[in-house]
Amino acid sequence: MNMANILIELAHAIRRAVLPHLGSPAARRSTGKAHSGDEAFAIDEVAETAILEFIEHRRLSIAYHSEDRGLVEFGRPEHLLIIDPIDGTRPAIAGFEDCVVSIALAPYSKDASLSDVTFGCILEFKTDRLYTASKGGSVRIREGKRELPVTVSTNADLDKMAWSLEIAGRPAELIARSVASVIDKSSLRGGLFILNSVAYSLTRLVTGQLNAVVDVGNRVLRDYPEVRPQFVETGLGTVIGLFPYDIAAAVLIAETAGCAVTDAFGRELGPTRLLDTSESNVQSCVAASNPLLHERLLAEIDRNMQMLLPGD
Repeated sequence: MNMANILIELAHAIRRAVLPHLGSPAARRSTGKAHSGDEAFAIDEVAETAILEFIEHRRLSIAYHSEDRGLVEFGRPEHLLIIDPIDGTRPAIAGFEDCVVSIALAPYSKDASLSDVTFGCILEFKTDRLYTASKGGSVRIREGKRELPVTVSTNADLDKMAWSLEIAGRPAELIARSVASVIDKSSLRGGLFILNSVAYSLTRLVTGQLNAVVDVGNRVLRDYPEVRPQFVETGLGTVIGLFPYDIAAAVLIAETAGCAVTDAFGRELGPTRLLDTSESNVQSCVAASNPLLHERLLAEIDRNMQMLLPGD
């Protein structure tokens, strides 16, 4: 059984199910909280149902972990799929382009970590553009039958940096302060984008459209635990941040293409536990198209973090 092909087929099955609902008013209906504590919508349920139907139809002996359902096991699994069936639910509801299916593959273990991921695929909903990477292999970008080039920027100047910032469910004022100088340096000659899909954003590093992807939420919380009530309020009762399923496939793709990816402290994301969506395992991320830009970006974030709260 070729697991890479299984992942790709599953991604397309999810896309087929979700595609008619993109931009639909009915897709916006809230259905409560996902397993992770994030807000769930009707369109998410469509995607989750497509996963179950695919696995049952193929009679797969497999385990998967998804945003809404958590861990689900079939038979005696040897493989674990980490699935974000719609990364970018809010853009999907609005009918925008920045929404994707994200699926990562690892050997089955309840202790599996990000470093155990052996294959990742990300499929865009609005096109059929597919990004894949295998551990120790290379990145491929395909759209239909066309093979597209992997293009990673060599720009190392912050003032020319095009980048995305994750902000959904995070306290906006604190997030803005933590990257304020980066925004000021880059907003005119580069560009700041809030795309609401970290997997989509990370794939833009391998197309050359973005130079960096930043989510500092969890670093703000770790450095200043006294602001936790603001995170809980903004997250509607839950601390919302970067969960393992958000990045399981995208980090492998970005790193395989040569990008520098760490958390917002500069630490490797490899030890991140794939099945843990508790607050203690929420992550941050600073990804850049090259190591020099990554180093400069982290240094700027460090300076901002030291002056985050008045009186510090």
